[in-house]
Amino acid sequence: MSRSRFLFGLLVLIVQVALGQLPKISGRVYHDKNKNGIYDKGDKVLKGILVSNGKDVVATNTKGIYKIKTLENNPLFIIKPKGYVSPRTPQNNLKFYYLFQELTNKKSFDFPLYINKEKDKVKIALLGDPQSDVIDDIHHVNKLVTEELVKNKPDLIIPLGDLSFDNLNIFKPLSESLGLIGVPVFYVIGNHDLNFGEQELSNRDKTYEASFGPSYYAFEYGNNLFLVLNNNFPINNREYIGKFDEDQLTFVSHITKKFATKYNSIKVFTHIPLEYTSNKEEFISLMNPFDKVLIAAGHTHTQYHSYFQRNQKPAVHQLVGGAVCGAWWQGAHDIHGVPFAMMYDGTPKGYWFLETEDKDYHLSYKVSGAPIEKQMHIWVPENKEWDTEMNILNEPYVYANVFAGGESTKVELSFDGTTWQSMEYYQGVAPELKRFYLLQELERYKGQKLSKMPKPTTKSKHLWRLKISENLSKGMHLIRVRVKDDLLKLQAEDVRVFYKQ
Repeated sequence: MSRSRFLFGLLVLIVQVALGQLPKISGRVYHDKNKNGIYDKGDKVLKGILVSNGKDVVATNTKGIYKIKTLENNPLFIIKPKGYVSPRTPQNNLKFYYLFQELTNKKSFDFPLYINKEKDKVKIALLGDPQSDVIDDIHHVNKLVTEELVKNKPDLIIPLGDLSFDNLNIFKPLSESLGLIGVPVFYVIGNHDLNFGEQELSNRDKTYEASFGPSYYAFEYGNNLFLVLNNNFPINNREYIGKFDEDQLTFVSHITKKFATKYNSIKVFTHIPLEYTSNKEEFISLMNPFDKVLIAAGHTHTQYHSYFQRNQKPAVHQLVGGAVCGAWWQGAHDIHGVPFAMMYDGTPKGYWFLETEDKDYHLSYKVSGAPIEKQMHIWVPENKEWDTEMNILNEPYVYANVFAGGESTKVELSFDGTTWQSMEYYQGVAPELKRFYLLQELERYKGQKLSKMPKPTTKSKHLWRLKISENLSKGMHLIRVRVKDDLLKLQAEDVRVFYKQ
């Protein structure tokens, strides 16, 4: 193209933008049999595939052709259909989009798709805030997540935002690490993934988009409909609120209408929990076509379940899935150089598995570095003769911190393996978190290069306790704690030795 033709085309685009009349573009969606990224003779065109500009959603015709207008600053992307997948990058991200700046170069954009064998039941690893700032944090992610999931491979990985801690250069090594697991990764944007250096608020997600694509989108996988959203709404300077913008709500409206007759449920992934999202009622109303709605979020560095009631429909179930980094990689380091960094509710670092098909789903929590059976921490008083400074922590209670539990969870304790007593649901600071903080205050970790944890004040939403009877005989007792929750499909049991003096 000559310089004069390029400048003329650029001038036309500028005029169109100024008039609010961005040009229409079109393209073809096809099965790329030889995976060369080019539509060849013999490649099958695909009818009824959805394409979006981030607001409007159109379907390809019988010739596999779509036509849609461009929207300023919005990428163009495809809604991944069941049984197909877009080309993967070396980091196992899917290249299902064209960035807005690419759309100014030409008017035709094809989407190649490959055949993808998909089971109706899908196993997904949900990663709450990795919150990576320096390469040290990536080393931690390698040990806590990548090396484990390589051996226990899910079908998909969905990080729930705050991939970085405002250091957007960390996107590349983080995606390289997670890409080694060898399965597709669908990213969610968090507030710490915004580029606050941009003057235009609409450009705050540009660095994220350059690495991972659109900050909100939808896709099918197996017998499931998934929706990835961006409720990090930037305001003045470095501030933000939880909010879905109007274009996004319009996009969600189109998606729900087009898939309502095909799916009974929808699974939604976002960063900021709904209770911190200003227009949550409007969003929840868009979920009305679906009987079951699951939302998975991050952001709080705590774990809990919450429910949002709907008229004549089951409540929306939200899982707030904690953080891979625990509490910001804070506190003393273990023998492997990884900070203990328990979450602010006393949950050890880890991630969730979501096993799902359209009519049902199952959630389970995996503590990094521990067997899958590790679902709780049982705390008992320990009267010490040598390390007497720790005795200040003792209370006449047994505590059970059930990491995946909620208010519907039933927790029982037995001192003899025969007689069971119900434990009291108790919202308070987890005792194991108090212990870590006391050790820090006593300077037991003096000499370590660490980021200090703040005084724990967060009340756990998955803590139970039982007062120890004065009539309990002296000596050693094997305490058993069992957990059952039919609503959350949770069942677990663990033991702890208690010595009564």
